[in-house]
Amino acid sequence: MKKLLLTGLIIFLGSCSNDDFDNSDVSLISKETDNKDKSLDFKKANASEKNFKEVPAGKYILLVPAKIKGKVVSVLRDQISRNELKIYQKSNSDLDTISSNHDPVGTLLIIADQSTLGSSLKLDVKGYIVNLSNLRGQQYNIVDDFIIQYEISKRQDSTLLTNEKETILSISSISEAVLFSEKERKDRDWETSTTSKRNGY
Repeated sequence: MKKLLLTGLIIFLGSCSNDDFDNSDVSLISKETDNKDKSLDFKKANASEKNFKEVPAGKYILLVPAKIKGKVVSVLRDQISRNELKIYQKSNSDLDTISSNHDPVGTLLIIADQSTLGSSLKLDVKGYIVNLSNLRGQQYNIVDDFIIQYEISKRQDSTLLTNEKETILSISSISEAVLFSEKERKDRDWETSTTSKRNGY
C-alpha cells in the first residue's frame, strides 16, 4: 500500500514539474514574441520617419513628408534668414521638434504663423486649417468642395497681392497633403488655381 501511495506521489510530482516546464517554455516564447513585435513596431516607426524631412520654423523643427518639403520651405523662405539657419545647425537639439505625423494641425498652424502673411491673413488661414481638419472622416468630395471654394475665393480676392495668393494656395496644398495624406487630388480647379497663381490672377 505504501509503495502504491509512493508511486502515485512520484507520478503526481512528475506531472506537476512537466506542467511548470511547459508553462515556462510558453512564457519564454510569448516574451520573445512580444520583444519581436516591439522591435518590428520600432522598425516601422523608424521607416515611417525616414519619409520625413526637417524644416526649421522659428523656434521649432518641423518634420514634414519629404514630398512636400519644398512647398513648406517656399512658404517659410523669407522668414528663414542665414543667421537662423546657423543657429538651427548649431543648436537644433535645443529646438522643439514637431512631427506632422503626430501633430498635423499644430505643424500647419506653425507653418501659417511663420509665413510672410500679415496677421489678419494668418488668422484667416489658421481658421481654414482648423475647419479643414474638422472634415477628417468626411467623404473626399466634401473635403474637395471645401478646399476648392476657399481657394477660388482667395484667387478672386482683388485685395490680395500675388505673393499673398501664392502663399495661401501653397499652405492650402500643404494642409491637404498633411491632413489627407491617403487621398490624391484630381480636381481640375486645382490645376486652374495653380495656373492662375503662376500668372498672378
